[in-house]
Amino acid sequence: MENTNQMDPNYVPEEFRTPYDIIELPSQGILYKNKVKSVKVEYLTAMDESILSSPNISSGNKIINILLKRKVKDLNFDISDLTVGDRTAIMLFLRTTAFGEEYTQLVWDENKNELVEGVINLSELKQKKLTIKPDENGEFEYLLPKSNKKVTFTMITGKDEEIIEVRDEEFKKRSVDGESNKIMITMEQQIKSIDGERDKLKISNLLQRMTIFDSRSLRKYIDDITPGMDFETTARTQGGSSVTTFLRFNTSFFWPEL
Repeated sequence: MENTNQMDPNYVPEEFRTPYDIIELPSQGILYKNKVKSVKVEYLTAMDESILSSPNISSGNKIINILLKRKVKDLNFDISDLTVGDRTAIMLFLRTTAFGEEYTQLVWDENKNELVEGVINLSELKQKKLTIKPDENGEFEYLLPKSNKKVTFTMITGKDEEIIEVRDEEFKKRSVDGESNKIMITMEQQIKSIDGERDKLKISNLLQRMTIFDSRSLRKYIDDITPGMDFETTARTQGGSSVTTFLRFNTSFFWPEL
């Protein structure tokens, strides 16, 4: 009898299938409607390398979006709705399986009092799990220590990142010195209410008048509970010593040629 699978127009013989692995998401699916806790991620291939070597792909977000759309399977919702932390965990898997566990970056050696090359073992990086559940609106609460106002916020997604990047580029074009306003723009995108106020314009005005103490306290709390990868790690220097450092997750990390 003929194999029915081979009659399927989408059937791919086993020898031509791309290897994959199942990746656990730092968010544990708590933030998604379908509660997906892990995803199937295919390994990078020579075809991916050819596509991503294109000179038209210049920004980190473009590379990440292309990779995620090509490599993440069976997600069952828009890839841009993945939180930044979950996207980072997937990118770390793709980078490690494509280029190996070792990554070299400049680190500060206190003994030599200078920048030196350090090698980080990517397999030693740990996930930061989401430990606090959001409310029925998918929002988290925080009471500002100085003003005593209650703030609600959501986790930044890939879609949010694209909006933030576009708005920040527009701000830099309008500014005299080309300075960035990314911190404020990110907060405006992430904060959903302040003491029950949900009007976007009013929230923006309140954020601009927020004290530095409250602003920093809020951002630290958000950073502390945001699921993703813990980039605090150690690097091995040529002299054999270990240096405490942070992995810099940038364009050169997930695509060395760039």
